[in-house]
Amino acid sequence: MTTEGAPLRSTTGRRILAAFGAVLVLFGIALSVQLTTLHKIGEAESEVARLDHAKHAGHMAAAQVREQYIHQAHTLIEFGPGHLGHYQIVVEETNRAIQHLESVSETASDKQLATQIAALAHQNDRDFRTIVVPAITRGDREAVAKLGDGLEEIVDRVVDLNEQLNADLEARSIAARERAESLRSQSVTWTIVCFALAIVLATGVGLWLMRTIVRRVEALRAGARRVGSGDLSARIVLEGHDEFAELASSFNQMAASLSDEQAALVKSQKLASIGQVAAGVAHEINNPLSVILGYTKLLRKEGSAHAEELQIIEDEARLCQRIVSELLELARPQRLETSAVDLAEIAREAIERLTDAGALRDRSVQLLDGPAVVVSADAGKLRQVIANVVVNAAEATPPSGTITIDAKTRGDEATLTVADDGPGIPPEVQNTLFEPFVTTKPKGTGLGLAIAQAIVDAHGGRISVESSPDAGTRVSLRLPVSHRAEAAAR
Repeated sequence: MTTEGAPLRSTTGRRILAAFGAVLVLFGIALSVQLTTLHKIGEAESEVARLDHAKHAGHMAAAQVREQYIHQAHTLIEFGPGHLGHYQIVVEETNRAIQHLESVSETASDKQLATQIAALAHQNDRDFRTIVVPAITRGDREAVAKLGDGLEEIVDRVVDLNEQLNADLEARSIAARERAESLRSQSVTWTIVCFALAIVLATGVGLWLMRTIVRRVEALRAGARRVGSGDLSARIVLEGHDEFAELASSFNQMAASLSDEQAALVKSQKLASIGQVAAGVAHEINNPLSVILGYTKLLRKEGSAHAEELQIIEDEARLCQRIVSELLELARPQRLETSAVDLAEIAREAIERLTDAGALRDRSVQLLDGPAVVVSADAGKLRQVIANVVVNAAEATPPSGTITIDAKTRGDEATLTVADDGPGIPPEVQNTLFEPFVTTKPKGTGLGLAIAQAIVDAHGGRISVESSPDAGTRVSLRLPVSHRAEAAAR
């Protein structure tokens, strides 16, 4: 169950975001696979296009070499220089075709074949110009016939090299096409797998979230119904650190606050009833009590034989007057005359007055030293509260007991602590200590702590008691620090 102020480590929103984020990741993977595959397919197809272009360049180069040989053959057949002018144009076109083939060749073997084709084409042209043409000019037909066979042999070798180049390029082109087809198949497979996983994951996440959220909402609804029916002790227990657990914690705090407010309302109603009763009977009781005390003093002065009994009557009458006075003080609204006061100094004055009055019964009281703890308060009423608490501690401790008083400031809150090493307060009484007429002392009225709480509440503070058997009791007064009063005190 979450506690107040605890950080939310894992929220429902984050869970939903993580779940749908996983789905989006799968879709993202599918998209990434598609894009990567398309890129690789594009590269493969570009490679096919380059290879086809290289094959075309090879065919063009071989065709130009054959065209070059055709013009050479015409020259041989005519046995004259009639075609030599047009032959030069064909040679230039052949050179351009071979240069283009060399430029589009990528691998070392392709470049080597292109270089060999270029060398044979140049050799064919060189032999024709330097050997065949001079033989024709001399009129040596026998030599020209033999030279023509050599020229044709060179062309055949160029054709063979081109076929070898085309075969290699075709094999690589087929491999690139097969790779592209394989990539398309893989892309389809991975896309289907990713989308299938995304659908399965989204379905599972949806069912899980529905079950989780519905169950927790049902727990919240059940708790709200119990509180709505008047059961302020209802609490919702939800494990985890999400919004539902935080809502359950807030709901529990609200129920506890309502319970406390209801208890405070009942208490205020009790006090109001007590005040009405006290105000109604105070005058009726005080007058008879005053008469009883007057006649008791008169009889004692006359030396009555029942002096001891008269003393008891006087003591009990004064106790009745004290009870009526405390009831009136508890019931009437607290009127404060505030000023800047030091809690430690107020405690010191209370201890001195109690010591002078013998109310501490020789118990050891230690007031710890420390910096001034300044609050804006009614000094007289705070002294009354401190004196009441210290007297209770003195009555609870053994003769060798010690009472320790400590005043500190923590942030915007001042705390005065009165601790004793007595036997402690019984657990069954601790929850009712601040209710009127609740006391653990034989002759107590049970109104001291109720009045102390009313005074502290009027100051906007809190009073609490911590006690355990054989470990003593610790009473803490917490009051808001007035920084203006603190500055004035300095």
